[in-house]
Amino acid sequence: MTRQLESTAELVEVNLGYGDQVHRPRRLDHLAGFRSRSAALAAAGELEALGYGIDGLRRRMLTVWLAFGKETPVDHETAAAFTREVVAVVDRHGGTYDGWSGFLVTEDV
Repeated sequence: MTRQLESTAELVEVNLGYGDQVHRPRRLDHLAGFRSRSAALAAAGELEALGYGIDGLRRRMLTVWLAFGKETPVDHETAAAFTREVVAVVDRHGGTYDGWSGFLVTEDV
């Protein structure tokens, strides 16, 4: 989990460097890989219960990839919290969290 939290903190800093208004919510996309479809589906169920939308499952080679997302700010505190939340679910089902991405919000719309 330490590595994921460090990566999240680094990404928030990069976003800030680009002028991202990290306090403003935006849709974030997450990706996690699992060894089996049943493990991915079990994780998807937990993530849905936490308010994440499931975007799909896709098998590639020996990995089942679960794509999911949620609208949220990306300030340090919020990003660390959703990283802990997601990694805990993925770990419980034997998966590997690949990370998150989203658009920068640099202007008031």
